[in-house]
Amino acid sequence: MATLPFSADYSAITTIGALGSPCTNTVDFFDCNHVEKSASAIDTYIENCKEINKLWGSVADVSPEFSRLLLLGYVSAIESFLRSVFRSIINTDAKAKADAHSYVVPFGAVLYHSKETVAESLLEGISFAGEQAIKSAINKFLDCSNIPEDIKIMLEEFEKICQMRHCCVHRFGKLGTQNGISLGLESHSKALEKPLVLSKDALGSIASWLMSFAKALNNFMFGVLLERSTREKNPYRIDWHWTYTRDRVKFLRIYQLFATTKDGIHSPEAEILYDRFRLAKQIRKNKIKNSA
Repeated sequence: MATLPFSADYSAITTIGALGSPCTNTVDFFDCNHVEKSASAIDTYIENCKEINKLWGSVADVSPEFSRLLLLGYVSAIESFLRSVFRSIINTDAKAKADAHSYVVPFGAVLYHSKETVAESLLEGISFAGEQAIKSAINKFLDCSNIPEDIKIMLEEFEKICQMRHCCVHRFGKLGTQNGISLGLESHSKALEKPLVLSKDALGSIASWLMSFAKALNNFMFGVLLERSTREKNPYRIDWHWTYTRDRVKFLRIYQLFATTKDGIHSPEAEILYDRFRLAKQIRKNKIKNSA
């Protein structure tokens, strides 16, 4: 029987490669020359999704492991879209900017963020991979607590996708008890500790739905800003003249935050949407007069 040396490492059950430091200078991993395009948040989201689509659109099938990574990418694109759109609103809308005056940002953000991106530091620590965080941000940054029923339903569906995303992030795709509770433990009990497997069709359906979800939020927030710009109780309401030539600059400032030129169907021209806005306000005003 061989005699082991006293110093034998009995914990060496696996063979370890050379341990250096893969992250000696992490700044090298980032594209410091990247310049943000002057695009709307929704256009950036659409472009990001197009890049993700290139990774799998032409393959016959996707493995479960790859489908989980793709799901992470699509949800991350939604989170980035929300951060960008809230930042743009705070930078552009007078009421949103005034409401944000009392919010705290990290000192480092003030030192190193540009003037255009410092507002995004207000969202540090917030994960938009969930229904409640989005509702809270809409209330906080848009002063809107009365969310329409169709948006509420979409947020509930988004929460389901996020629960699957959480499985991918924290458990390599396996369904944990807390995720099962959120999705409905009675119906998902048989799936506990089982891995998420998304077929190509299922992944495509989720990606398509998320695109519609982002567009619906985009339209909703655009409508909120226009609606509250006319409210008497809003001290930062816009003095609309209801003539496009006179209101063009003010309307474009809001329109350009949400308009798309990257979608298959471009946004209507600014003047067309302005006329719809003007007509809706005129009809509402006449109804109020007639009911008085």
